[in-house]
Amino acid sequence: MKPNANIFRRTKRTAALLLAVFFAASLCGCGAPKSLFEETPSPLPATAAPGENPFADPSGRPAGSEYPFETGETATAEPGQSVRATLYYVTDEGYILPVSTVIPWETGIAKACLSRLIATAGNSNELKKLGLNAPIPAGTVIQLSIEDGEARVNLQNMPALADYREEQNLFVSVINTLTQFPSIDTVSVFINGSAARTVNGSELPCGAGAYALNVENGDVAVSGSAKAVTLYFPNSSGSQFIPVTRYLSSDGLYRAISALAEGTELPGLRGCFPENTLVLGAAIEGGVLTVNLSKDFEKIAETPGLYSLAMHTVLLTARPYGSIDEIRFTVNGVPYAPDDN
Repeated sequence: MKPNANIFRRTKRTAALLLAVFFAASLCGCGAPKSLFEETPSPLPATAAPGENPFADPSGRPAGSEYPFETGETATAEPGQSVRATLYYVTDEGYILPVSTVIPWETGIAKACLSRLIATAGNSNELKKLGLNAPIPAGTVIQLSIEDGEARVNLQNMPALADYREEQNLFVSVINTLTQFPSIDTVSVFINGSAARTVNGSELPCGAGAYALNVENGDVAVSGSAKAVTLYFPNSSGSQFIPVTRYLSSDGLYRAISALAEGTELPGLRGCFPENTLVLGAAIEGGVLTVNLSKDFEKIAETPGLYSLAMHTVLLTARPYGSIDEIRFTVNGVPYAPDDN
């Protein structure tokens, strides 16, 4: 499989990726900063309340199957239990976006998650309201077996996709949705039982692990010491925050926020820091994230709503580096907030 460099690159699975946040409503009119720390509502209908049953229940580990594409999952669960799952959808701009939602537990829960990636009329109508698209075409029949840490997915009767990028998005969505399960380390994908290349030239994934999302500088040679850092940028309407993978020579909070301030050239996404803004310091102490910026940052007041967007991108980008209860921006060490934020 030769991934589209602007979509993803293979990386080790991390818990942080699975906790990615989706904001369904536009934030251009955000109020008090405390809203940053409220739990994001599920964008999909949920039939059970959140928070009861994690995926790591040993009784839910799948067994093998005589027929290679039939599900062999077995599980025991009490009626009414549910799980919080991360599903991977495609935005209108063509980016992969993880969406956290709650679904009722059932035997074959991994296959149930995949079924929510199919563009049925019901799924598509709900997703369209949120600027999202299901990556698997309507009419596709999913066959799944899991054994010895490998999931084998057969997409039966799947209509041909329009182009190479749509195929790559489908593979990432399927693989990353499945590898959130502790019993699944790698995924192989087949179409109508075949491992041959697609009509658009995509090589089908074989033994693939989770992928980094929306790789920004995939065409740049990456040395063994390069670090994959996840930055968050809003789309042009401010309705979604897209995780973007950028490879840097070093990692850490200060380096990540500095990279965020540089903005992005990916189409359909916007940077939230005025041009020439420098990050002079970034630290988390006592749950407070303080970001010290150069005077150029004050120009952010010229664009209504941009300050709130900047706070959200900083929070999402900084979460892997410590627990955050409050964000403070300073300019040359002096606390700063525009009059209308």
